[in-house]
Amino acid sequence: MQDFLVKAVAVVVLLGGLIFVHELGHFLVAKLMGVKVLRFSLGFGPRLVGFQWGETEYRIAVLPLGGYVKMAGEDPSAELAPEDRGRGFLEQSPYRRLFIALAGPAMNLLLPFALFAAVIWSLNGSSAPSATVGTVIPGSPAEQAGLAPGDRIVSVEAPGQPAQPIRNFFDLVDAVTPHPEEVLVLKVERKGNELPPVPVRTLLDESSNGLEMVRRGVIGISPYYTPALAAPVAPGVAGPLQPFDLVVSAGGKPVANAPELLQALAAASCRPVDLEVVRESPRRIPGAVLADHRREKLSGVPSCAEGGPSLRVVDPLVSPAIAAVEPGGPAERAGIRRGDVVAAVNGKPVHTFNDLATVVNRELAGGKIGTFTLVDGRSVQVAAEEVRTRNDLTGKDDVRWTIGLFPDQRSLVDERSLLAGSVPVVRGPAEVARLALRQTGAQIRNLVLGIVAMVTGKISTGQMGGIIQIVQETGRAVEQGWGMFLTFMAFISVNLGLMNLLPVPVLDGGHIAQAVVEVITRRPLSLRAREIANIVGLVLLVFLFLFAFRNDINRQLEDRRPSVTEPAR
Repeated sequence: MQDFLVKAVAVVVLLGGLIFVHELGHFLVAKLMGVKVLRFSLGFGPRLVGFQWGETEYRIAVLPLGGYVKMAGEDPSAELAPEDRGRGFLEQSPYRRLFIALAGPAMNLLLPFALFAAVIWSLNGSSAPSATVGTVIPGSPAEQAGLAPGDRIVSVEAPGQPAQPIRNFFDLVDAVTPHPEEVLVLKVERKGNELPPVPVRTLLDESSNGLEMVRRGVIGISPYYTPALAAPVAPGVAGPLQPFDLVVSAGGKPVANAPELLQALAAASCRPVDLEVVRESPRRIPGAVLADHRREKLSGVPSCAEGGPSLRVVDPLVSPAIAAVEPGGPAERAGIRRGDVVAAVNGKPVHTFNDLATVVNRELAGGKIGTFTLVDGRSVQVAAEEVRTRNDLTGKDDVRWTIGLFPDQRSLVDERSLLAGSVPVVRGPAEVARLALRQTGAQIRNLVLGIVAMVTGKISTGQMGGIIQIVQETGRAVEQGWGMFLTFMAFISVNLGLMNLLPVPVLDGGHIAQAVVEVITRRPLSLRAREIANIVGLVLLVFLFLFAFRNDINRQLEDRRPSVTEPAR
């Protein structure tokens, strides 16, 4: 019951707050322009509560799905009272009416700035990943430049720009992302000593967010150490150790990550070592692979074999190591099994599991047969199979090609134990304002792109949601904390502002369009034209409301249907 009340209050705060801010914009500018405001209402229909202050009535009405500011002389068919001459809305010049109409949407586009600023400011004092390297992706620019786990990046210098100090990993991402396929110069500290300047040529990473292709620069590092997932370098050489055993202690001492495991093995000096592991046991069901986990104590595990270590570390996010094989899928039929590591496909090196998925989709599209070279020297022929999944964003089927391989996806490791370092977040007012402005601009840009994509058919109109979806998403945001709630409120505020700018009669955009027409033609629209425009606008609004409501209902029905998840790879 308490949870329901919290979510109900959150919905009231969100809708009431956005309506209030929107109407406050109209109210303040109308007052500034000398227009008489008769009523300021939150909601439509009969009055619930309210009071009269001066010449304006302030009220809360029964239907909370909007609000309005009623101004004198707003109805062209009604006669203006003699005492209100000169203060009627339609008596004002087109420019004045334009500013009054713009004020509401403008407030909704300014509110997100304040909300984002509040969220960003609240993060001061919290911790953020430091700019210390935890993992270097094999084959990445960072590896080629000689970066290693434990290195701390102090500054980044882009071509033609001064060096940018790096306080944390977020700063590093901000410094690298805008410069794909460019040479950046990094100042790096290793074990307290500053290295000579390190030039790194970034890679271009392109991905689609459903609206556009996003280009960003990457260098291939992570602030997290590799977890202590281990596997024998060859079958049998590490005794009872099995692929993807998560080592939690070695020689009786706790192990939190791969560097700690490697230190423990080095300290063993090729003597056998006792390990405690969390072992994943795949459990097959029709069409999927699940897993059970249990702790195992392994005694006398050889730490060396043939002059080298007997085991290797497997990074589930980096290594193209196979944790599960789809039962009956192409890979299983070809002889690929759990614990295999793919080295190349059709002669093209594979460094990460993402590389593997990309190469399969590119090289084996159309069901082609590919040659998979494994690190143990085996070579197998595999033909990809087509998988179609419904894309809710576009309303169309996405086609990809799979051979039925899965990476390790366990969430048994506490990320805090893998973090290479953390630092407190400290941002001054100027930086907070800059970041809030950037986030607000990004929200506006993405929503404009979304509206254009919906109008042009690039994405499905089924994405349009109504009041039911807003209420549900508000509840989900509240569950994730007030910061997420304010972020969602900013998103809805931008939606409200942009939607009201559409040139639809009855909406603010209709008043804006009417004022612009009058400025261009230098004469007011006829009463008949205004009446027709208002009727058309009202019909459009009702249609949009019903369409969004239908989408909400369809979404509810869809959520209640059983679903089948396609293989990931």
